[in-house]
Amino acid sequence: MSLSDQETLELHELLDALVENNLAGERRKRLEEWLSESDAARIHYIRFMDMSSSLFSFADERLSDEDAEEVTFEPEAGRLLRFFKPLAAAAGIAVIGFFGYNSYLSKNSSNLIVEKPSVETSESTVSSSFALTSDTVGVLTRASGVEWDEDSDYRPLPNEPLRSGRLKLNAGLAQIEFLQGANVVLEGPVEFELFGPNEGSLLLGKLRANVPQVAKGFSIDTPKGKVVDLGTEFGLNVEEDGVTEIYVYVGKVLFEGKDRDAELAFEELEAGEAVFVDQKGDLTWIDMPSEPFFGTADLAYRSMEESQRRHSAWVELSEELAADPRNSLYFTFDDHRSWSRILRDDAQSKKDRHDGAIVGCKWSEGRWPGKGALSFAGENDRVNLKLSKPLRSATFASWVRLKELGSVMNPIICSTILDQKVATLGSACWGIDGTGRIVLRAKGTDSSIQYVSSVAFRKERIGQWTHLATTYDADNKMVSHYVDGRPFSREKMQVDLKLFFGKSALGHNGRQLKGKRGHGLRGSIDEFFVFNEAFAEEEVRRLYEIGRPYALPPRLAPVLP
Repeated sequence: MSLSDQETLELHELLDALVENNLAGERRKRLEEWLSESDAARIHYIRFMDMSSSLFSFADERLSDEDAEEVTFEPEAGRLLRFFKPLAAAAGIAVIGFFGYNSYLSKNSSNLIVEKPSVETSESTVSSSFALTSDTVGVLTRASGVEWDEDSDYRPLPNEPLRSGRLKLNAGLAQIEFLQGANVVLEGPVEFELFGPNEGSLLLGKLRANVPQVAKGFSIDTPKGKVVDLGTEFGLNVEEDGVTEIYVYVGKVLFEGKDRDAELAFEELEAGEAVFVDQKGDLTWIDMPSEPFFGTADLAYRSMEESQRRHSAWVELSEELAADPRNSLYFTFDDHRSWSRILRDDAQSKKDRHDGAIVGCKWSEGRWPGKGALSFAGENDRVNLKLSKPLRSATFASWVRLKELGSVMNPIICSTILDQKVATLGSACWGIDGTGRIVLRAKGTDSSIQYVSSVAFRKERIGQWTHLATTYDADNKMVSHYVDGRPFSREKMQVDLKLFFGKSALGHNGRQLKGKRGHGLRGSIDEFFVFNEAFAEEEVRRLYEIGRPYALPPRLAPVLP
């Protein structure tokens, strides 16, 4: 018999609590009875645990290294997990296995140790884009559904270094990794202050901390005292009146009360213990929470769901763009083999495809896990291509992540010029100059004509996926540059000139002039197209909104009239 919608929701809540080690008492008993009696519930359990296991792999987290002498608390949920593993292999003997194995656990619970995911994040999680400075205390490594309050000292993007200051989050989840290795997940609404590379303060709201041995001594101030880690995983909840709840999942913490007598100032809490600190600073021992504190696995799951949703929306948009009759060239960088040296032109509305030839570039991960991109690192890395038809009007758009800003030119697409004197009229180049300005340059009758924006790439954009677009509108005599979907600069067209690319290079200025070095991009591209018509502002905005890799509010670029 299948489960009703209400039963499915209830079961998933119990399973969520199970994997988070937050299942005890009547709720634990309810799940045990349910799984022993219902085939449908057991099927849901097997699928849920399979998904949970996959998420840990997706998050690329390793099992934590605990000291051999350390006794790790295994809450009832942990024993329940071990008990129900046989269900996945033999659901038909679940009832027999339940009672037999439950008895076994009761006799051997002191010898059981739960292995929990480490809080250490793989190198791929933290982008090398931002340079860590002397005042950096941590890094925002993940975020989901984040809404920063206007009173927050700053509003970081994922993978951005964090300095000392107060973060105020109205909604969503944010994961912070301190430089010494401690990891906290903030659950909005929350107010949290960073003090240093191994200390912070929870002023309001909930967090869950996971502290490896190398960060032992990590501390968090609360209105009623300080929580000092002794090698542990714990949760905190601070209410508006300052009362505090402390929950210890693994290891130990030391609570140093502010409003307590000297003899009572220190209290050590072990795994499985929880206390309530009232307004006077007095402690009351309480049960572990019935509702889970969001941890790294939850955030990884939410991030994956959001990423999948946004990627699916982009796939629909890319199919629409590929079929658009205005499309002259479209590289999605998607669905290529890692050894492929041909960059497929996905534009479907023309007779001949303009596939590119990859030279030197390496395939890498794009805006989403599993999506392709090309990394340009070598001096001669490029994609050779050909656009035979001149463009009276055009839209150029690309998702770019710069590793560093070259001193002269950071080309996205440029005509290959063999001899400057006989270069074709209108030979064009589009990219970013050495000061971080977007540039569209073309050969005019007497001299080079260029349209330059104000500075778009400052240090905070280096290493971040950024959407760039330029529209060349011959009908309205206007050239516009866009950054992350917003108009960044506009200027009148200097001369009515058709742009010509012919033999061109992606990621390189294509110059082969004797005695002169070419200039290449230092970074990655994971989408690029050329349309033979100027997009309206709303169309450019849509490209960004659907294509952006995360759901955070974008940094506001200057909006010029």
